[in-house]
Amino acid sequence: MCSMLRGESRASDSGDAGHEPALDVPPPPRPYYLRRNFLIRLAALAALPLTGAATLVREEKWALPLSRVEVISGKLASKKEFLEDLTVQRILMKHGIRLDLTSASSRAIAVNSLDGFDFAFLSGQPAATMIVEKRQARRLQADPYSPFLSPIVLATFRDYAETLRDNGIARLLDGSDSLYYEVDLKAFIDLTRSGRSWNDLGITRYGPANGNRVLANTPDVCGSNSGGTYLGMIAYVVNGNRVVQTEAEADAVAEKIKPLLTEQGLPSLEIFEIYIGPDGRQRGPIVVVYEHQYFTYQLDRRARSADVDRERVLMYPQHGYLTLPQLVALTPAGKRLGDLLVNDPELRARAAELGFRLYPRHGVGPGAELRDLLEQQGIPTPVMAGSDDSQARLPRLPLLERMIVKIGCPESAETGEQ
Repeated sequence: MCSMLRGESRASDSGDAGHEPALDVPPPPRPYYLRRNFLIRLAALAALPLTGAATLVREEKWALPLSRVEVISGKLASKKEFLEDLTVQRILMKHGIRLDLTSASSRAIAVNSLDGFDFAFLSGQPAATMIVEKRQARRLQADPYSPFLSPIVLATFRDYAETLRDNGIARLLDGSDSLYYEVDLKAFIDLTRSGRSWNDLGITRYGPANGNRVLANTPDVCGSNSGGTYLGMIAYVVNGNRVVQTEAEADAVAEKIKPLLTEQGLPSLEIFEIYIGPDGRQRGPIVVVYEHQYFTYQLDRRARSADVDRERVLMYPQHGYLTLPQLVALTPAGKRLGDLLVNDPELRARAAELGFRLYPRHGVGPGAELRDLLEQQGIPTPVMAGSDDSQARLPRLPLLERMIVKIGCPESAETGEQ
């Protein structure tokens, strides 16, 4: 046994002389922060902030996390659809502005306190003028801005417009392909007073019978700037194309026009939704609206690759009225917003996309941007009917307010919408 071990030992010594046994020693384990799985997870997490930063840079918002967002508070009437537009709010956020908005009627805004607000956005110039005059008398800041304008129009359907045309009350503007008519407001008012129905005028030549009286459905005159403006337009015509000047005159004219104002209780945006809805012909064949509402509707159709709606048309009153919404800045923050609305190219472009005629600046005529946009979308471009001499003039706001109350509205309060 011992000899065998000695033999093996000698054999081993002779065969492997000068060589150590080869041993495989594993390397020490890597730290966890160098392991492959950890590095993959780390790379994925690192990509998130980089992707977010790239998005902010692409949308020009890279500095927002580092800057202070200023909250600007305002009280506004029917033009809230502009400032509540998501695109408008995104543009303002790029300038570090977030809006805190409170809705009321132009009437209520003009006569109630504006303490604590940075701006007021009125649907028409008379209410804005009242605020400016009141604040200037108290030596308070009141800087008016006019970013855009929008005429009061009668939105209707082509068969109704053609029926009025057959009766000498409306005429087609700009050729047979036009979406626009001019309506003789005095003749239309006289027709409403007569009590005649659409059947009496021959509506069946173009479609279904309609035994309802001929009239224009108005938004709530008590809480709507467009309704109150239409009241002022009618007052001008009924008063012999003269502006109401005295309280006695306002009372007398209000009694005459009271029967012409119907369908109270609907805010201006809702009445337009009825008009463009499936039963608009039955519920609102003629409605008093702002021109920009109609163009917003047509531009939205084109954005969805739909054809221009040629059955829904506009009638421009011969004695019409061009509403001039105004933002009145009450603080430096409100002034900053006003400056942006009238000067920022993105905000002006968005206003045109929402159907507004932009207020003239730098030699550009009123509504040039809207006209160009409509032409690009294949929508016929309107020509404003009448001249400045034929436009209706509204009475001073206290007299207009007196007529509104006289036809049955309560005294102005903080309850109105639009």
